[in-house]
Amino acid sequence: KSDWLPLFDETNMRTALVHKKKSRAAAACYYDDMYVDFECAMKLVQRGCPLEGVKVYVTNEYQHSGLRDDGANIINKLAAMSKNRLHVPS
Repeated sequence: KSDWLPLFDETNMRTALVHKKKSRAAAACYYDDMYVDFECAMKLVQRGCPLEGVKVYVTNEYQHSGLRDDGANIINKLAAMSKNRLHVPS
């Protein structure tokens, strides 16, 4: 669509993810994921990076199939984190 902003523009990503200086996004990152390099994933949420401010649920309780294995629990946790109802240290 011609009226959409670029999908991966860093400024647009920050604007979409943060409202009134509070993040409204959360993500799960599996420490032992066999397909996604943990260090690369964590670089995206570091200060000054495109996904800065995203709350991250880091766990080795699941592998790449976490949503399939226990999707309801993970989605509920991420939703609570995104609304500042749950703090998960990571």
